[in-house]
Amino acid sequence: MRMTCFFTFFLLVVSVLFFSDVYAEDSTQWKLPEGAIARLGKGFICDVQYFRDGRRFAIASSIGVWIHDARTGEALDLLNEQMDRVFSLAFSPDGNMFVSGDDSGEIYLWDAHTGQHKRTFIGHTNGVTSLAFSPDGKTLASVSYDTTVRLWDVQTGELQKTLTAHTGYIHVVTFSPDGNTLATGGGAMDKKLLLWDVQTGELLRTVTEDIDMINSLAYSPDGKLLASGSDDETVRVWDAHTGELHRTLRAHTWFVRSVVFSNDGQTLVSGGADGSIFMWDVHTGQFLNALMAHPYKVFSVAYSPDGKTLVSVGKDEICLWDVRTGQLLKMVRGYRSFTGTVAYSPDGNRLASGGSDGVYIWDVHARQDLQTFTADVTNHPHYQITAVAFAPNGVTVAGGNRGRVYLWDARTGLHLKSWRANNPRTYAKYSPDGSTLAFSSRNNTIFLADLQTGKIKKTLVGPVAKAKVARLEVTSLAYSPDGNLLAAGSTDNTVYLWNMQTFQLAGTLVGHTDIIRSVAFSPNGQTLASGGWKDGTIRLWNPHTQELLRTLPSDTHTVYALAYSPDGKILASTHANATVGLWDPHTGELLRTLAGHTLSVGGIAFSPDGKTLASSSHDATILLWDLTTTVLNE
Repeated sequence: MRMTCFFTFFLLVVSVLFFSDVYAEDSTQWKLPEGAIARLGKGFICDVQYFRDGRRFAIASSIGVWIHDARTGEALDLLNEQMDRVFSLAFSPDGNMFVSGDDSGEIYLWDAHTGQHKRTFIGHTNGVTSLAFSPDGKTLASVSYDTTVRLWDVQTGELQKTLTAHTGYIHVVTFSPDGNTLATGGGAMDKKLLLWDVQTGELLRTVTEDIDMINSLAYSPDGKLLASGSDDETVRVWDAHTGELHRTLRAHTWFVRSVVFSNDGQTLVSGGADGSIFMWDVHTGQFLNALMAHPYKVFSVAYSPDGKTLVSVGKDEICLWDVRTGQLLKMVRGYRSFTGTVAYSPDGNRLASGGSDGVYIWDVHARQDLQTFTADVTNHPHYQITAVAFAPNGVTVAGGNRGRVYLWDARTGLHLKSWRANNPRTYAKYSPDGSTLAFSSRNNTIFLADLQTGKIKKTLVGPVAKAKVARLEVTSLAYSPDGNLLAAGSTDNTVYLWNMQTFQLAGTLVGHTDIIRSVAFSPNGQTLASGGWKDGTIRLWNPHTQELLRTLPSDTHTVYALAYSPDGKILASTHANATVGLWDPHTGELLRTLAGHTLSVGGIAFSPDGKTLASSSHDATILLWDLTTTVLNE
């Protein structure tokens, strides 16, 4: 007996030491795709759930499921076997299993103790938006953008029932505490709250009161009440059996994204897209407290199993709260809402990437987020930074969004200057000598800003009259290495070439059959590459004779960005199917496809020495690829 106890203790010590070593590792190195050497950022957050032991919580993100220590907030593991972004999570009542639903419609069943993938539930044809285990743990309910509710046998993975009454996509599903009723909430095209009989699949009740899009549902622990959070900024409390509206709670100023009852059923917590978390007395509807730390949206809120702690997830951060005092215990950062564009500093030590609240600066070698450059960048998804660029001397960094172009001191983050751009997606480029910043505006217009005076020194207006598109926009900019030419891609399928000595239109490149998304000059200035949107082609041109040299037939649809390596031997392209293509621009041969992102890749940049490639994606991560080892040697 004594020997058995000693052996058990020995195994416990070894396992603790082993996991401590694993968890002490740099998370930027975890589970990387082949050829990648680091991942910057943890993706963006979709859902949060506590493990049943209360010691950890799981985050559904755009790159997989992250596991965190609930006390310290430290990242413990990343489960990224699912190839698409993970929307939703649910834990079994006994805490031994959990499930994650992804963008493709697949549901993975995981062992909650080992992180082992046990089973895949396949049937949905679109993203799985919400998951719920029945109270006995035998049935799994799932809802999807495909407008169906599905009930699965957890042990066998077999589909038991498919419920179809919603007329649009479904946001949320939850079981009543007794397991007899299932509640589902519809999205923007449906806006209905439906109650189902779990055993028969019969639709029991349809609540069609004007409740807008339903983002969240929660039963009270006794099963008598059902709370809903909607896009109309309200929390509603219903009689769970009759569907009668008991109470409407109003305090949020934007969408209510999450509702949850406390373990004793006395308090209702709501999280809103306005960044606020409100606590309400369930019986009186009295407002009790406000937890304010998120600068922007609160996507999800969950109680710990012991009811003493709340976890909330926002746009870029996770917050842990003391329920009794309302005190913020811990804020965990590292998640991002958007990373669609990227640029290296001239010395290769930093990376700049665009986000919805400014420009993020990363230390490439330490692989950590250094700071965020902000000005009056509006915290709104339509105002995300769509372009970033370092000055040739590395002293300033520019970022463009829908409304303006911003200039920051790259060392201190001090906001230096901004200009009005008034473009849905503003693109900005420094001239090679660093004296001028070119940025795009509406109606095929480009502004040239003198960086010494801060004034607009020239306005370039391209052809507008013959445009066959409703809104003519400049979609991309590139200076030739000598600074004599400025290339501008446009929504009218044309690349315009401007002479920077005379400021006159020097030529047009016509051949794409859809919007130009990117333009890039080769290092010697003898070739200009352009990437098309829906035509999915990369075209190589002689910018001086305007002759089409070669067409690279990409079969990956949209080409988002292009970049030449410093020696001109590689042309990198990014695509809507989450891949990066590496091409030989002289032969047109596709050298390698880099796969590792889960959403479209919006930005690409070579390090100054050409040894590393950075790709930034709508999954809110940046991958660093080693070009000196396996990438081009297969």
